[in-house]
Amino acid sequence: MPETLIDAGDIRLRHVPDWPNLSGGLDLVEVAGVAIDSKDRVFVFNRGDHPMAIFDPDGAQLGTWGEGVFTRAHNVFIGPDDSVYAVDVGDHSVRKFTADGDLLMTMGTPGTPGDTGSTTDYRSVTHGGDPFHQPTKAVLNNAGEIFVSDGYLNARVHHFSADGALIKSWGEPGTGPGNFNLCHAVAIDAAGTLYVCDRENSRLQLFDQSGTFLEEWTDVSRPCDVYIGTAGLIYVAELGHKAGLALAMPTDNPGVPSMSIWTAGHELVGRWGTDDILAPGSFFAPHGIAIDSAGSIYVGEVTVSGDAGRGVLPAGYRTIQKFEVVA
Repeated sequence: MPETLIDAGDIRLRHVPDWPNLSGGLDLVEVAGVAIDSKDRVFVFNRGDHPMAIFDPDGAQLGTWGEGVFTRAHNVFIGPDDSVYAVDVGDHSVRKFTADGDLLMTMGTPGTPGDTGSTTDYRSVTHGGDPFHQPTKAVLNNAGEIFVSDGYLNARVHHFSADGALIKSWGEPGTGPGNFNLCHAVAIDAAGTLYVCDRENSRLQLFDQSGTFLEEWTDVSRPCDVYIGTAGLIYVAELGHKAGLALAMPTDNPGVPSMSIWTAGHELVGRWGTDDILAPGSFFAPHGIAIDSAGSIYVGEVTVSGDAGRGVLPAGYRTIQKFEVVA
């Protein structure tokens, strides 16, 4: 396959073809989340029979775990001690594991959603509720405290102590500051600012850690994930106008499925992705982001749930892509 180079503003990337090596028969069904541990092992959280699949940076398979544990993978985060925080949107839980898959803590009551008045999807949420009702992502601050975006059938961010005790929650359904329509992911930068993907409002909302609204970025299209990378750059997976259209709200910024890179000062560094979903480096439904110590970017995609595929995707369509930075 010929080399594919991609210009994302001043950043040039090389698409790594056929990453990872799946010659052993492992099927990565809908890669909802990706995370990197301190050894640069790539944890690929997917909806197949082997939910947590682990690879080295070259794509060699190192192992799997989580079989029979998760009902519906959504996103994953790895802390500085290599603990793995895996969010199960299907059973309303966040679980903390060792890197080898040993369960350390469960947050939420698996199978029991919080009361938000919701019956179908985010459009039926009448009020913010207790954790969790289809949560979407968990991250840590510098003190090891846990922040969870929640989510598909809630409209809140929850702040927990490191041992899982609830400290505070904020958010209500709607379009104003501090309101959410599908609170889909969260990240925390080095200064402690929270970036929250308010997907169906097509914006990022920024908060301090007490939940005080700081600002919003409205020039992203249905953001699915946000990741704080090297040099404080902010990476955003933008779902755009192709996938999940049954839930899509009208927007003035429809966008193509893409990845975008921003400075903390809200300046666009670059964006890549085209309407040609089969082209290397383009996307159908970018959903999860991780970056390794070499600066390589991994983007997971969800492609078959609900109306997402809509019969337009060929059999074997990729569910994760790797991009290397070209010096």
